[in-house]
Amino acid sequence: MGTRTFCNCQAQAELSRAELAPGLPVQQCEACGGVLLGMPDYRLWRERAVSTDVAGQDAFEVSDSAAARACPGCTRLMQRYRVGVTPDFRVDHCPSCQLVWLDKGEWQGLAQAGLATRLSEVVSVAWQRRVQSDELRARREAGLRSKHGDACIDELKRVREWLDAQPKREELIALLRAGW
Repeated sequence: MGTRTFCNCQAQAELSRAELAPGLPVQQCEACGGVLLGMPDYRLWRERAVSTDVAGQDAFEVSDSAAARACPGCTRLMQRYRVGVTPDFRVDHCPSCQLVWLDKGEWQGLAQAGLATRLSEVVSVAWQRRVQSDELRARREAGLRSKHGDACIDELKRVREWLDAQPKREELIALLRAGW
């Protein structure tokens, strides 16, 4: 990231050198608060990171952009990757340049969720499949809660957790089905 780069926010400001966490260099837009992070720099930092608590617990607000952004390095559209169902925001990644754009507050969101040292995973296909699966499961549970009520679903979850811990789980389920 040695050449001059500019943010594609409304101000079109030149990105300046900054440090996202101790020893983690980035380029920052003073106008919108977003940062451009090189994945090679991130991987070096992650190898040296002692703690995943890289940000304070202060209140913050994530300013997640609504649309894909052009990569400040090559101008191609960056891919958007969901961090999770909770926290629910997206980071932008350019696979060809190996750059990640973090909107204002997104680094703090990653850190608070314990994901600051897992950014490489967040921008992977496997992580995105898991987020989709988690979202589908959450929607299904919300529908079941609407249909059967919170108390019923909470009790079913408790019973399922208990059954999962039993060595003869299948036998116990068969007894329940047979009305023993």
